[in-house]
Order: sequence, then structure tokens, then C-alpha cells
Amino acid sequence: MNKGMIAAGTSLLLTVLAGCAGTTPDRAATSWKTPLYRDHPLAGQIWKPSEARFATNGEVYAALKKADFVLIGEKHDNADHHMLQARLVSELAALGRRPALIFEMLVETQQQALDAHIADHPGDAEGLGAAVGWDQSGWPDWSIYQPIAQQALSNGMPLLTGGLDRNVTKRIAREGTDAMGEERAATLMLKQPIAENMRDGMRQVIFDSHCQQLPESMLDPMLSVTLAKDAVMADRMIESRGPQGADVAVLIAGGGHVRADWGVPFHLKRRASNKRIVTVGLIEVEKDVLDPAAHAAHYAGAIPFDFIWFTPRVDDNDPCEAYAEQLKRMREGKQETGKGESD
Repeated sequence: MNKGMIAAGTSLLLTVLAGCAGTTPDRAATSWKTPLYRDHPLAGQIWKPSEARFATNGEVYAALKKADFVLIGEKHDNADHHMLQARLVSELAALGRRPALIFEMLVETQQQALDAHIADHPGDAEGLGAAVGWDQSGWPDWSIYQPIAQQALSNGMPLLTGGLDRNVTKRIAREGTDAMGEERAATLMLKQPIAENMRDGMRQVIFDSHCQQLPESMLDPMLSVTLAKDAVMADRMIESRGPQGADVAVLIAGGGHVRADWGVPFHLKRRASNKRIVTVGLIEVEKDVLDPAAHAAHYAGAIPFDFIWFTPRVDDNDPCEAYAEQLKRMREGKQETGKGESD
């Protein structure tokens, strides 16, 4: 089971429960920050799934140069993923592009504080986290995201929020996408049905990413939240091009949101079908997995990214052990307040 997928799924569950053959790249040029498997044969390698071969850094940069939308998926607590994201943002600037940078981790209600900090302290990425209340957000420490923001500020790129406020996602979990308002749901095309096989696949991913511990009744609410989040991020990417002076929108988000088959790219294709999308999945190596193509097993048999870039691992902990303990604490908390599991 994909450990990154499991870890990423935990925060979504809490929300819903609360509301209801090329040459290889120069690997020696990378100074890794994460501790495990730095010498793994795949660490630093780039794989192009569509052609079943290794790619070079230059091939990735060439794809970015032509893109209208760039999506870079991460494991949130991996500092090397953020280092590579910052590198790709820097490279876009060096290529003469004018990117707008959208963060999944920043929600709509933080945009005003974000803009105020940038206006009062131009170029100060270090203080940005405190300005938007990052420490209260539940995301990993701002210091590992700071290099990405610094690249944006140093190159005069607009910084935009891409996430939905937790109160909104709670309402979506209870009421469905109607909670967003009829006009907005229509703009985001959330009223249009999705294919049955896509719905089934997404529900299975949600179930698996929560260690197969979810009751059936929770899958559809969580699916609604996921679709809404992805649609909003796509909307921000579309809006950022043109009025913001940007010619390419770059999304920084968890790997599940970036997958081309049913993540944010699905919503971009719905609304901007003539635009070029490039997805880069940053993936941790696995101890005994040496074949890049074997990672397709985590994605129903097909890797859903244009490129995957391998990095060392943060840890080898079993996320389901921590998840089980978390669920136990949540249930005990409900019992203490006299609430049953069906509440």
C-alpha cells in the first residue's frame, strides 16, 4: 500500500469526521535532506512513464517551458520534495516564464494576510508563515516550504491560496457540493457527473489511503470533499493566468491532487481543454523496489504523472499503526462526550 497516500488521507478523514531510455540526471548534484535510502539506485532519478524510460532534468525543464499548467505533487513532510519544487519554480523563471504559484496548503481566507505581508515585507519568505498563521494549520513546519515561497517572491511571482477553508469542507461533507452555493458549484462544474469507473476508483483510493478502516457511509462525503478541493485548485490555476500577469500556473500540492487521471488535471481538462498540462510526481523510494515501473502498483496499474522524480524517504514507519492509534483516540473522545459512532 502507498504509505504517502495513507498519510495524505488522514487529514481528509479528520475533516469529514468533524463535519459528519534516456541518460540519467546528475544525481551527485543533489544534497539530500531526508535521511533514508539516500544511496538507493533510484534516488535522484526521473522516470517518464509514458515511454517507460529514464529522463533527464533537461527533458523536464523543456516540458515546463511549453506548459500552461504545471502541477508538482509532494509528500508533505519530505523536505527534499520542497527543495525540488523550489528548483522547478526557479527553473521556470530562468526559462523566461512568468509563473503564478498556487499552494494547496493556504486556504482562501488567508489570501488577505498573504497579500498584506508581501506588500509590507517584499521578499520576506521567512516571515510569511507567521503572517498567515501557518503554525496553527497542521501542516509540516513552514521552514521546509519556505524555499518555494522564496523563489516566488525573489522572482516577482504572484502567490495564491488554493485550499478550501476547513469550515467549508465540513459543510461539503455534510451537505455535498450544494454547500458551496449553486453558482460556484456550477462554475466549478461540480454538478456534472463523473464516470462511474472514475468514481469507483476514487472511492477505492480513499478507502485504501485510510488503511481500509472507513465505514461505507463515509466514502461519498469524502469523495465530495476531494472533488471540491481539486476543482477549486483548478479554478485558481485558471484564474491566475492573464489578470495576474502570469503565463503559467504552478500548483504545489499533495501527490494525490496532482495525478492526471482524476486529480486537479481532470478539472483543468474539463474547463481548459486546449491548454497544455505537465504533472511531476515527487515520490519516495522504497527499500526493495528497484524498478520504476513497479510503482504503477500504487496507482491501479498506471502511473498518472508525466514524470516521477524519486527522492529518499523521511521514514519507514507504518502509517497504519499511527492511524489506528489516532482513530482510537477519536473514538475515546466521542465516548467521553457521550456521542456514539453514528453521530
